[in-house]
Formats: sequence, C-alpha cells, structure tokens
Amino acid sequence: SEDLLTARAAQFAAIRPRHLDPAALRDWIAALGFATLPELGEAADAAADCLEVELAELRLIELWLWPGIHRYCTPETLGYVYVAVGDRHPSSDFRLQAEQKQISWLAAEVYEVLLAAPAAMTSSSLRDQLGAERTSALTIEQGLHDLARTLKVLRCGHSHGEALWRPLLAALPQIPPLVDKLSQTQAASALLSQRLQSQVCATEEELAAFFPPLFPRSRIQEALRALDVARALRLDNVE
Repeated sequence: SEDLLTARAAQFAAIRPRHLDPAALRDWIAALGFATLPELGEAADAAADCLEVELAELRLIELWLWPGIHRYCTPETLGYVYVAVGDRHPSSDFRLQAEQKQISWLAAEVYEVLLAAPAAMTSSSLRDQLGAERTSALTIEQGLHDLARTLKVLRCGHSHGEALWRPLLAALPQIPPLVDKLSQTQAASALLSQRLQSQVCATEEELAAFFPPLFPRSRIQEALRALDVARALRLDNVE
C-alpha cells in the first residue's frame, strides 16, 4: 500500500547517516539488517569505499548466498545466518561435500590451503601455491565463489586490485560454534524480527520471498508462529 511505502521511506530516512564514514556505514547496515549497495541509493558510491575498510577489518561481512546479489551485514547478524546454512564442522565437512559433489574438488583444495594459511590470500597466491601448471586464476576464483556461497570463506577487502579471502573459521572463530547453541527456529526468529523492524512491516509472502537462501517457507512459518506466541508480532491488515 502507499501508506506502507511512505512508512518505509520515512524509516529509511530516519536511520540514514548524515555523514557517511566507515563507522556510520556499519551502524546503518546494522539497523537495516541486510543491505546491498544499490539499496543505499545515492550514498552507494561513497559507501563502496567505506565498505572495503569495514570488510578488511571484519566489521562488515559480504554474503554471497542470494543468487547474483551481494548483501552486507554485521558479524552479529552473520551468527544467525551461519546457524541457518553454515557447516557444523567447518574444518572437516568440506571433504565429504567434495565427495558428494556439493562443492568441487578444486574448491576443497583451495579451502584446505586457506585453512593452513596464516593470513588472507588472493586467487593469484592460491594459484601459485596449488601449481600454476594445473589450474588457472579463473578456476580458482570459481572455487572461491563456491566456498563463499556456502559460508566457508569471507572476502576481506582487496590487495593490489585482487580480492582477499580468508576462511570464516579463522577470521571469526566465535561464529561456527553457534550452530550448537542456537536452534534454526531461534535463528529464523531473530532474523525475521530484524527484517520486520527494518521494513516497518511485511507480509508472509514478502518474507518467504526474501529468506529462501536461508530458510524454507515452513521454517519461516514456524518462526512467525513462535514470535506470535511470544507476542513479539503485531498483525495488521495491509491493503
């Protein structure tokens, strides 16, 4: 409805920082929950430079979970996302996933090298270590993208124009153990609450369309019921 669009625009204007620097961008994305650069509107160009600073310091995270879209969030939000789709045993699950063809064997090799590396690496340095004669920068990058889409690696800024990559397990070791501390429903409820707050309100259809990379519709419905029972929702008739 027009009223909802107006309310969302007002909400966006209220949380948008007047002056954009890395810290302000971090707070802005924290308030939005998830953000893409295009969603930041006319601030997108300035935000891109600030974003690289925050990615390098792991104060913001780039998510590759939505097809063709990079969304950004804070490490706090990442914890809930990881519970939804992350590996329970990130130091070993990748081998079985390669055997089952969920990821390529090259992606598994790349990940193993990254796990042993003391710092973030570029695709060029990975190619040098794996052997330039048996692979290419393009296939290394494809493997890295596969790993990013399964939350195994994070992009940590750039070095000399090349993306830097590091295992999530090494970069943020406090995140993977959350799989054993939070249930899927708890993670879904937290992310739904965050999404509803940033959007003012949303229909079940809108939520179901946004969250498929993380949760099936059945999990969304279960989390909404849990929030309703906890009286954390207010139901409105939007026309």
